[in-house]
Amino acid sequence: MNSRDEEAGGRGQDPRMRSIDGKDCRTLTAVAGLVFAASVVPVPTVPGTGRGMLPIIPAWIALTAPFHLIGYAALAVLTVRAVAGRERATVGATAVGVAAATAFGFGVELVQAPIPWRSFAWSDVAINAVGATVGAGLFSAWRTVRKNGNRDRFR
Repeated sequence: MNSRDEEAGGRGQDPRMRSIDGKDCRTLTAVAGLVFAASVVPVPTVPGTGRGMLPIIPAWIALTAPFHLIGYAALAVLTVRAVAGRERATVGATAVGVAAATAFGFGVELVQAPIPWRSFAWSDVAINAVGATVGAGLFSAWRTVRKNGNRDRFR
């Protein structure tokens, strides 16, 4: 029995191959908490414009859209990483990452509905889903290419 067996509780399993990794879960929880906190605080406005602090953004783009895309892409990536483990990525883990991040975003929108300075918006739900899909898809594609590239290098 080697040290990796001991870390895996003697089950003969490399701990890097386990599905839910403690460090990944802590990072995922921290980012989810950050996204949630940012989603319930008031958005400051520029006096006289009625818009957010970045009046240079075109009116048809919501001030928070880039934050939705980045935040939910990060949540999906971290979910895929936690579900698939560090050494492998699967289509199933990607689907779980997208579904979990999108469901979290929908839940956040429901929480925002009764908050006076926030509101429920289907457009935000859609942006969250797009961010989650793009983030998880790119991450899984990158891992697949990286894994296959390393395999070919050592043949």
